[in-house]
Amino acid sequence: MRLMRVVLAATLCAFSLLSSAAHAASEYAKTKYPIILVHGVAGTSKYFGVIDYWWQIKSDLTYYGANVYVANLNSFAGENLRGEKLLATIRTVMIQTGAAKVNLIAHSQGGLTARYAAAAMPEAIASITTIGTPHRGTHLADWIASTPTIFQDFLAGSASLAGGLLDFLVGDPLQQDPFSALRLMTQEGMANFNSQFPSAGLGPNCSTSGASVDVKNGNVQRLYSWTGSSGGTNIFDALDPLLVLGDWTIRLRGGGSNDGMVPVCSARFGQVIGTYGWNHVDEINHLFGLRGLFTADPVVVIRTHANRLKQAGV
Repeated sequence: MRLMRVVLAATLCAFSLLSSAAHAASEYAKTKYPIILVHGVAGTSKYFGVIDYWWQIKSDLTYYGANVYVANLNSFAGENLRGEKLLATIRTVMIQTGAAKVNLIAHSQGGLTARYAAAAMPEAIASITTIGTPHRGTHLADWIASTPTIFQDFLAGSASLAGGLLDFLVGDPLQQDPFSALRLMTQEGMANFNSQFPSAGLGPNCSTSGASVDVKNGNVQRLYSWTGSSGGTNIFDALDPLLVLGDWTIRLRGGGSNDGMVPVCSARFGQVIGTYGWNHVDEINHLFGLRGLFTADPVVVIRTHANRLKQAGV
């Protein structure tokens, strides 16, 4: 009998510990305000209507307690279109949840879209986190803008068709404007954007960190960023050759270390969390989680960041 009581007590203790651990896990990423994931250029909420742009990231955040929404924006367009679509998404999320604010976690051009929204509706934005965002432009866009017009027209036509198809397949057909997206992400285009939408998150130059918070009309917005620094990371990733070419192009044009699309220097914004051995698509855990063997797990990095937002009270 005594042995049975000991075994029973030990079982109950183990069950209690497991329950406590499960509860802690379920609350780990539970931020005060909902999280909206914002995709970049050539993106969509779900490729072909079935493959998540944010591969395994929404489900992981949800498992750990976060209230997560995924924006679906124009795949190839400037912020006059993408920004307004994100504002509509933010309003919908706030109505559905009753939340007073949202946290924006954005990849690539999505970071610029998030900045547009933060300027247009500052009272609704608790934080902006940008991942691999060209805040000061990218030499890759400069190169494309310097190519013959016939080549640019071919790329723009292809992008319009691809973007229209991507949006159609998620049941949200949207206008495409590839030339606006290209002009925006050149260094000149981003200088104009930064003049129109200034942010304390940008330092005086890209080698200097900006402020970790911005105050717009009395509304405090927390600012964070991180990026990758490699072009090719996994020989089995079919997207790597394109990013290796992008890496070389940026380096040859003086852009330095980059993720295959965006220079590390250009991606610095707000509180810089780190620079990882990823390329541009590794940052969102694609292609299907393939990345460098000893690199950080982007799913864990974003989960940890959600906990950071939770600890910051947003």
